[in-house]
Amino acid sequence: MDNHTMTVSAVSPEMDTVDELKLKIEQLQKENAGLRQDLADANIEIEAVVDEFQRTQVEIEQAKKDVERAKEQAERANNVKSAFLASMSHELRTPLNSIINFSKFVAQGVMGPVNDEQREALGEVIDSGKHLLSLINDVLDMSKIEAGALRLFMEDNVNVTTLLESALSTAKSLVADKPVDVTLEIEKTLPLIRADRQRLLQVMLNILSNACKFTEKGSIRIKAHNNDDTVVLSVTDSGPGIAKEDQAAVFEPFKQTDTGLRQGGGTGLGMPISRKLAEAHGGTLWLESQKGEGATFFVAIPVTKPATSPSA
Repeated sequence: MDNHTMTVSAVSPEMDTVDELKLKIEQLQKENAGLRQDLADANIEIEAVVDEFQRTQVEIEQAKKDVERAKEQAERANNVKSAFLASMSHELRTPLNSIINFSKFVAQGVMGPVNDEQREALGEVIDSGKHLLSLINDVLDMSKIEAGALRLFMEDNVNVTTLLESALSTAKSLVADKPVDVTLEIEKTLPLIRADRQRLLQVMLNILSNACKFTEKGSIRIKAHNNDDTVVLSVTDSGPGIAKEDQAAVFEPFKQTDTGLRQGGGTGLGMPISRKLAEAHGGTLWLESQKGEGATFFVAIPVTKPATSPSA
C-alpha cells in the first residue's frame, strides 16, 4: 500500500508538467495563429493602401496632363486673341486716321467754306476720332505686351528735362478750363539716361492725363530727382485720391476704380501699360495715395542700360 502511494506521488508532478507544457504549446499556437491572421490582415491593408496610392498617382499624372493641355490651349487662345487685336487695331487705325485728317481739311476750309456751326461739329468729330484712336492704341499696346512683341527703341543721352517740359505743356492744355496749377520741379544735376524717349513720354502722359482728369481744383506737381543710379519721376495731384483696397486694380488691365467709372472714358489700360513700359526699362512704377488726399505716382528709371533685353 505504501509503495503504490509512493509511485503515484512520484509520477503526478511529471504529469502536471506535461499538461502545463501542452497548455502552453496550445496557447502559443493560438497566439501564433492570431499573429498570422494579424499579419495577413496587415498585408491586405498595405496592399489596399498601395493600390490607392497607385490610383492616386495615376490620377495626379492625368490631372497634370489635363492642366498642361488646358494651359497650352489657354496660351494658344491668348496668342490668337492678341494677334487678332493687333491686326484689328492696325486695320482700324488706318481708316480712322483718314477720317480725322479729312475732317481737319474740311474744318480748315480746304474743300470749301464752312460756317461756325459746321466747324464746331467737325471739331467734335476730330476730338472723338482722336479719343477713339487713343483707345485703339492702348489696346494695340496691351496686345503686343501680352504677346511679348512690344520692343523698346533705346537711345543714349535722353534728356529727361526736355521730355518733362513737353509733358508739362500737354498737362496745362488739359486743365486750361480748371482752377488747377501745374508745376514742374527738376533737380539741376539730373543726369542723361538711356531710354525709349517716346515710350517714357507715353508713361508720363498717361499719368498726367489721369491727374488732369481727376483733379478739379488745386495743383498737379511734376518732379524729377536723381537717386544714386536711378532717376525718379513723380506726379502728385490734389484729386480725390485712391483707397487702399482699390490701388491694386489701378494696374490691372481693363479695370477701373469707382471714381474712374464715375468719371467715364478710357479703357483701364493706361496704367497697366505704363507699368509694363517702366519695367521694360528696368525700372518700376508705383503709387502712394489715401482716399480724399490726392495721389502720387512714381516712376524710377535706371540711368544705365538694363541688363536684359529691352522688351515689354
